[in-house]
Amino acid sequence: MAVALLLLSATASAQLTIPGTNVTYRLNNEDWRYLRTFELPEGGDIYLYCYTGHVLRDQEGDTVLPFLRIYVNKHYRGDLYELVYDRYEKQPYQALKEFSSGDGLPAKGGIGYIGAYTNPADKKDYQFYMTYFVDKGTTVEFRLETTRDTFEEMDFEFKDILSSIR
Repeated sequence: MAVALLLLSATASAQLTIPGTNVTYRLNNEDWRYLRTFELPEGGDIYLYCYTGHVLRDQEGDTVLPFLRIYVNKHYRGDLYELVYDRYEKQPYQALKEFSSGDGLPAKGGIGYIGAYTNPADKKDYQFYMTYFVDKGTTVEFRLETTRDTFEEMDFEFKDILSSIR
């Protein structure tokens, strides 16, 4: 499963499908690199990509690697707002804006957020897009994240990926 995802991601502008779902998305260039797949103990997977197109530096001059993390949970039976709250419980964040399917999210009856938090380990501020929806009884979350001071630079890339989700 991860091998097929890896092979597809090596091609620029590849239309990728999340295994076991009808969900497709596109990475428009070779600047996104597949890193690995993590299996979740509760019956799902996390697909992790990072952006390596050009070196991003934050205000302190540190190198920043924006990432795309796709959570797929085949056994989650709560509603989407419960899933959002579960995520919040694991990592508190500030919701800066909420979206729905009519606001540019995929037409999957989903919800999404622009959020921000400060990482206590490195004391840096981060900003992200999160989208949640259900497909074939499987919950899917896309999370695109970078430091808050590089978010505007990555916004087009992030929106391009989000707009490609079908």
